[in-house]
Formats: sequence, structure tokens, C-alpha cells
Amino acid sequence: MNKRDRSELFARYVGLALKGRIITQGKTAKAVATEMQRSPAAFNRWLNGKVEIPLSVFAEACEVIDVEPHTIVEDAYSRLCLEHGERDGTMHPEDSSEDYSYPGEHESNVIVGGFGQNASTEEIPENVEEEWAGLYAAQKKGVEPEEHTP
Repeated sequence: MNKRDRSELFARYVGLALKGRIITQGKTAKAVATEMQRSPAAFNRWLNGKVEIPLSVFAEACEVIDVEPHTIVEDAYSRLCLEHGERDGTMHPEDSSEDYSYPGEHESNVIVGGFGQNASTEEIPENVEEEWAGLYAAQKKGVEPEEHTP
């Protein structure tokens, strides 16, 4: 891995570590973004590592959730070193590394309904076909949607 790739991955891990800290404190990204007067959509892109988080936004978010920024940076850099080795290429033994994913990092299994402030999310159950049978249905164009709530 070259230095640029490593740096970009580190920046992604910083966003993910911040997201994990927000979640473990019982807050939501939307609430933190609102308190910071930032776009929740942009804030989520920063937290999920889609776009590198600006340093000023990172520092402000840390103050909002009352956490020292260096702790998040240290967590992110530790993960980088555990997963991809030290700068000199030294790798950590596999048995010494742990799952270094952050809370909320693997939330790709989520359905988002609604738009903007009306958006809501639902975890997709393992047996989705059984649990949601008849709850969600496509409608023909021009036909009023039916109520599918149990």
C-alpha cells in the first residue's frame, strides 16, 4: 500500500471512529449535525468515509460530543496499523489483531424510507420475506398506495 492510499484509508478510519463514538454515546449523526448547523447528509458522508472529513468539522464534532480529538485519531491510526501494518511495513501477528470495526460501520443492512427530516431507518431482518410479507408492495403508476401496516 502506498503512502497516499494509506493516508486516505486513515482519513476514512477517522470518520468511522468518530461515527462509532457518536453511536456509543447514544447520539445520532443527525442530532450532532443539527447541533453543528451542518447538513446531515454531508455529515454522514464524512462519517462513512465517502468524503474526507474537514479538520474543522472533525474538531467541532468532537467538542459537540465532548471527546478529545486525539483519542479518535489514535483509535483510527491503531486500526490502520493493525490492519495494514506499521509505516515500515512491519505487520502485526494475526492472533494479536482484533475486529477493529466501529459501531455503526456495517450498517449497509438498513432500509431508509422517506425524505429529509421524515426519513426513517429499519434494520432488515434475516428472514425478511417472512417478516415483511405483504408489508411493502410496488404500485402501478397513478394508483393510490394501499396501507400495508400490520
